[in-house]
Amino acid sequence: MRVDRDVRCERAVKELVRLLNLNHIDPDQVRVVWSHSNSRAVARIWGVNSILREGVGTNVRYVIELVKPLFTSLTCEEKVKTLTHELTHIPHTFSGYVRPHNKWFRRDLRLNMRRLRKVERETLTAICESLSPPT
Repeated sequence: MRVDRDVRCERAVKELVRLLNLNHIDPDQVRVVWSHSNSRAVARIWGVNSILREGVGTNVRYVIELVKPLFTSLTCEEKVKTLTHELTHIPHTFSGYVRPHNKWFRRDLRLNMRRLRKVERETLTAICESLSPPT
């Protein structure tokens, strides 16, 4: 499977983390990649545990995978909601662990979606412009 890192999308994630006040997330330790997976998922988040970080020599804790062409076919609003969903999987410990879909996850997701609704449309549009795959 081919995977391509996208720094423009990483900047969009950084802005989304700021707008949603997700202060427990260090966006410099989050990478965004495009994949050509056959998965039905439009996006996934992968945790990088401490053993792997040490072995590879990186400080990256999370990788968000955006699946072509499924993610690109989403509307602007759906793209931002999808990224918000993936960011909600990151626990407050920022340990490399990925939170499961449980009642606490759903509670935090509702909170993040409420925060998202308060963000100006122009700001979200600017974020969306960064969420297209590189040519």
